[in-house]
Amino acid sequence: MKHLYAAFTALLITFSASAQLPDGSIAPDFTATDINGVEHNLYDLLDEGKKVILDFSATWCPPCWSYHESGALETVWEQYGPDGTDEVYVFYIESDDTTTPEDLEGTGSNTQGNWVEGTGYPIIDDAANIFDAYSNTYYPTIYTVCPNRMLQESGQLAAADHASLLFANDCAAATMSNDAAVLNYTGETITCSGAATAVSVQLMNLGLDNLTSVTLECMVDGNSIMSYDWSGNLETYEIEDVQMGSYQFNGNTEMTIAVTSGDMNAENDMTTASVEGATESSTLFSINLTTDGWGAETGWEIRAIDGTLIASVDAGAYENATTYQEYASVPSTGCYTFTLTDTYGDGLFGSQWGNVDGNCQVYTMTDDLDIYSYVYAYDGTYNFSEDTRAADVMSVVGIEEQATASTFNVYPNPVVNTAWVDLSLTSSEDVRLDVINLIGQKVSSQDLGTMSAGNSRLPLDMSGLDSGIYLVTLTAGETVSTLRVTKQ
Repeated sequence: MKHLYAAFTALLITFSASAQLPDGSIAPDFTATDINGVEHNLYDLLDEGKKVILDFSATWCPPCWSYHESGALETVWEQYGPDGTDEVYVFYIESDDTTTPEDLEGTGSNTQGNWVEGTGYPIIDDAANIFDAYSNTYYPTIYTVCPNRMLQESGQLAAADHASLLFANDCAAATMSNDAAVLNYTGETITCSGAATAVSVQLMNLGLDNLTSVTLECMVDGNSIMSYDWSGNLETYEIEDVQMGSYQFNGNTEMTIAVTSGDMNAENDMTTASVEGATESSTLFSINLTTDGWGAETGWEIRAIDGTLIASVDAGAYENATTYQEYASVPSTGCYTFTLTDTYGDGLFGSQWGNVDGNCQVYTMTDDLDIYSYVYAYDGTYNFSEDTRAADVMSVVGIEEQATASTFNVYPNPVVNTAWVDLSLTSSEDVRLDVINLIGQKVSSQDLGTMSAGNSRLPLDMSGLDSGIYLVTLTAGETVSTLRVTKQ
């Protein structure tokens, strides 16, 4: 439990990070009366063009108290609340119904201090029903809700960082008749040789009238590379993902997408994005991973550019603070992505919770199992749910050396438990069959003795081996043949 300090692990509080409302969700409406007897309705405030911060806390919660004592939300309230610019509302929402008014005032037995003193913004008590409506799972949970009713979990930010979110393009209120806003870039973020990259962007109507047409331009170094005339019928605060087309970028590229006609407000017309050029790679990937203190949250996958899953390890497979080396092979040249995933959303950044950091390095290999290229490197110092890099596979690794006098084949390949070895000998030979992993360890060996010339079929039991790539080596007399076999 990362958001609760160790002193509270005995409390009967359980949660899963995936239960939280994801960013971009519509905030549930509520009507509640604060401790001073004033009634508030969330949607009424949003319809007035207000932005709203919801601080779901509990009086006994140490990190909640530390953040409350920082004064960040009080600063936001003073600058942007009713006595400031009157653009923002802040609510402290006490969400544990077992606490008392005395706990709020700092005189009860289940409190960190006086939450009321010095708090100018409204305090709502006994609000577990609102906490549950938002699918919250830990304290504190802090949301920013925009006039379009979309929320994001803003967390324990400084006042200036809260202001950056509150006054971003995608949190503006509709104030004029015709106002098209460009929000986030939603297109592809990688480019490979010979492959065009799809370009798309979120378009929001921040006008009071329906939005029916705009022109969008994609620009690189100030030059237009793509123009798209959009038409439709967006109501106020409605959003559409606009597919502008595809473009062949040349490696790492910064671009700007902007509304260039059909709009009255230029302040929210533009967003920037970047496209990453893929690393030249081979078909054999080596994934070197050390988990943080929450190994079960971590997974990875390799996909073709069309989304086809090539190889993966799902969350739940890894132990805590453990090092792994794994191999995966892609079937051919082309464009692929490697993605490291974390179900909690904090990457392998364990030190922020008082634990160890993890790390991950991915590189591709040569036929001799030397490093061909570095694809991905992460040092455990930042948060993510998904972290992706691209590989432009241009070299086929074929660890395969067929003998001229004797041949063999292994099938099925990939193998689940047992494979069959078809062996053809041109003369009587002493035969041995070895299975070697990709760090050179012999994991099984069968001395088959002297075999006669001709065709034979032998079982190869791989049921006790971990998933991955292995080298199956047949030694027949003085001749050695090797095949690469994948164990599922």
